Amino acid sequence: MNIGIDFGHYSIKIVAFENDKIYSLGEKRIATEIKGFNLEKLEPSHWVSAFNSLCDELSLKIKKTDTVITSIAGSKVSIKPMTTLEMEESELIDILNFEAKKHIPLDGSDPVVDFHSLGQNPKEIDKIDIILVATTQKIIKAHSSIVKLCGIKNSIFDTDPIALLNCHKYNYDSSENTVDVLINIGLTSSTVVVYGKNQEIFTREITIAGNSITMELMKKLNTDYESSEIVKIDKGVNSFNGMSNESNEASIQISQKNIFSELSDEIRKTLRYYMKSKVGVSYDKFYLSGGSAIMNGLKDFLNTSLNVDFVNLDPFIKSELIKQEDNPSKYAIAFGLALRKLEK
Repeated sequence: MNIGIDFGHYSIKIVAFENDKIYSLGEKRIATEIKGFNLEKLEPSHWVSAFNSLCDELSLKIKKTDTVITSIAGSKVSIKPMTTLEMEESELIDILNFEAKKHIPLDGSDPVVDFHSLGQNPKEIDKIDIILVATTQKIIKAHSSIVKLCGIKNSIFDTDPIALLNCHKYNYDSSENTVDVLINIGLTSSTVVVYGKNQEIFTREITIAGNSITMELMKKLNTDYESSEIVKIDKGVNSFNGMSNESNEASIQISQKNIFSELSDEIRKTLRYYMKSKVGVSYDKFYLSGGSAIMNGLKDFLNTSLNVDFVNLDPFIKSELIKQEDNPSKYAIAFGLALRKLEK
């Protein structure tokens, strides 16, 4: 059994998967007792409590033979596409350690590196394309402590961008000459993955996400976190419109322009940056996922502002589900993690 666990800042999501069938699927909010949902007050115990509770609800018992894959948020890792000669894995890791220290900012800490193989380079038959993934010992240690406190002994670490890419590749066919864009909007950051011609990959983290919108609402509505979150969930993009107080309405419309335009501007910058060195290439399909992705009006807003056509990424279109989900796209990372074992 492959079990993907997405330890998010808002919730934990679990997907248990084997032979194209979803055996277990669920989500549990973390730290509900923290007033105002202050991210700085999150402790390992909050994730452990939510994990245990969710496993009980799902009647999920992780066996020694199960492989559990968890992710480190994209903002805490550095990802660099590379082309290298084929060689033994141990030799390649030594080279990647050197590359990580030379090219990737890791705040001076000892790097921990891994790679995701994309296969043979289409132009040079003696070389392979890989994705170098690097983080620090400090981040690995903090993540490992949560995993161990959850009682998980047999685990693999992956990253949000790679999990998102694996989820897309498993469910959707892409032409060799197309460029697809995947955007996962979570609580504290939005992950952008551009998957291009010849398996070329570009990733970027945008700090504007669900929490940014809630915090902006708090300032403009002069309310607490919980009230602002309810308004956001209920009205989505229209949370910033329709206030009875004229002065409030004016300020909130300005807020709407700032926070949502800022998100679309950052996405636009990312897409333009990727295309700067490309000739004769255009974007094909755009996919939206994540817990904040189904916010009312958000997809339409991005489609209009970016002049594209986003569709919600469905992680389970090729899998047998045990239950229906109102927002399956929020499981994109967790399902992509569960696929990690298949990718190796």
